[in-house]
Amino acid sequence: MEPIWRDMLTEHDKKCLANQSSFQPRRGLGRKPAIIVIDMQKAVIGEDKPIYEQQDRYPYACGSFAWAAIRHIEKLLPYAREHGIPVVYSKHCFRPEYGFADRPKNDVFAVSNPDSDIIPELAPVIPGDTIVEKQGPSVFFSTNVNNALRSKGVDTVLIVGNTTSGCARATAIDASSLSFKTALIEECVFDRLEMAHRANMFDIQYKYCDVLPIAEIYEYLEGLDR
Repeated sequence: MEPIWRDMLTEHDKKCLANQSSFQPRRGLGRKPAIIVIDMQKAVIGEDKPIYEQQDRYPYACGSFAWAAIRHIEKLLPYAREHGIPVVYSKHCFRPEYGFADRPKNDVFAVSNPDSDIIPELAPVIPGDTIVEKQGPSVFFSTNVNNALRSKGVDTVLIVGNTTSGCARATAIDASSLSFKTALIEECVFDRLEMAHRANMFDIQYKYCDVLPIAEIYEYLEGLDR
């Protein structure tokens, strides 16, 4: 299957990439994965329809792009839990006690705003699920996620959530910089703009970590059992 960024490449780009030494090979995954679910909050999900039809109600929503990913993530998380794979959730939110007292009370990321909640379809369901609140793009920035994963012996990070060009990308870069084997799951990340999504998927694969289809992720997880 052709990568989703293929139709964005110019003839110059294709000639450069024809030399495989200029494109990073698969980096591979380890033996102890965790899944990081990034900011699956109502404010950035919105309704299952095109973004431009709901910008008045959900100005930050990813709409139907988000819901296409949700249908995959809904199946992946129970499978992961059944196989003892840790699941870490992040919420992008602000609390007055964190030093954000001057933000408007109706800010979509204010902890008092219901739209800052993780959507019910993907909400944590077992005591082992970890939730971390963040105020920057990366799940690792100024949080205890690195220490929490290390304490569980995790060597591999599988990333789902939003957005490809924002928090998913920042988390992938930090994870790989911290020497985790890292992969974005192609069908489980999304963005508001198709151009941004495709370009960043290419950029992440080209420079930082693997971008893998979900079918390969299931094969990888099944292989761990064997």
